[in-house]
Amino acid sequence: MYSCSMDFGKIYRQWEEQQSPRKKPSTSKRIPKGAPQGDKSRDDSEAFRQKLEQWLEDHGTTDKDAAMKRAAAEDKMATISAYTRFKRMLPQAELDLHGMREAEARQTLRAFIARCAAQGLEKVSIIHGKGNHSREEQVLVHVVREELERNPHAGEFDFADSRHGGKGATWVRIRQSISRGK
Repeated sequence: MYSCSMDFGKIYRQWEEQQSPRKKPSTSKRIPKGAPQGDKSRDDSEAFRQKLEQWLEDHGTTDKDAAMKRAAAEDKMATISAYTRFKRMLPQAELDLHGMREAEARQTLRAFIARCAAQGLEKVSIIHGKGNHSREEQVLVHVVREELERNPHAGEFDFADSRHGGKGATWVRIRQSISRGK
């Protein structure tokens, strides 16, 4: 049986008082507050409490906070699962920018991303090198990052794993254009 420390009889009486129209005070003798009432009030309260407990036992209760936490955990797992699938997926196309100058690399990268989006690809690899042969700094790494941040077809991107080039390659999730289905 459902254990409850609330006085449902008291709650029910308060609710009834709020629902019933206000009556004019009667001229009969009033019972002072705190005075012992007859057994009828206690019996009504107990009967109501039993009905409420029976209803709770029959229908149960829903913990909405727990349900929300479960839903959030499921969403998080779905996101992790999609990310894991993306990380494990091999790139469907590859662009090698080795030996290109900045302007040529930018133009080639824009055309490559647009072509991949038009083809409906999901993951591509851009090989830019680690910059070991650059005289000053890693030019192509910065070019790739800047272009991907600006490109509407480029979604998440990060360096490839160590088996596929590490910091010398970048994997990109390609966003599908909205007009593709038209």
